[in-house]
Amino acid sequence: MKKPKMKSKLYSKNILACFLLTLVLSGCKKKQHFDFYDKVLYYHSNFYSVPPPPDGTKRQEIYYSYFVDENDKSNYENLSQYGFKKQPISNAFDLKIDDFFTNQNPGRFRSDPHCLNCFQDILIFYKNEKIVGIAKFDFKCNRYFYTNYLSENKIYLRKDCQKFYYLFKK
Repeated sequence: MKKPKMKSKLYSKNILACFLLTLVLSGCKKKQHFDFYDKVLYYHSNFYSVPPPPDGTKRQEIYYSYFVDENDKSNYENLSQYGFKKQPISNAFDLKIDDFFTNQNPGRFRSDPHCLNCFQDILIFYKNEKIVGIAKFDFKCNRYFYTNYLSENKIYLRKDCQKFYYLFKK
């Protein structure tokens, strides 16, 4: 008679464990996945300087402009001509890229007049070999901007991208 009672206790413990596991897993937030891109290229430049007076050059626009006009996105197809070097994206970096983004508008940014806002790190997002977004990072000024070319998707760069700086460092 002890054996059936032991099976009953074991069965009860298994059911309780399954219930707790289900409760814990259902309460966890699902990681948001963005599928607006299928390829990402990363470029870095060591150039960081006070901007000269506006001269309308493509190089100045790439380093100092926040957002990228759709007519100018072709300038970003070969950033090496402007002093950027293409960098490999590590597995750790690749796994965190979606964490840079949110569906909620982070609000307006306030410009710091003491900051250069010289963008040294740029991520270019492609979908079917077409540029669908450009993210620009100035970690020295804690400024990050994303230009989205997909009108149907509301995608924004988070305000707290500084926590991802370690991914950009070699």
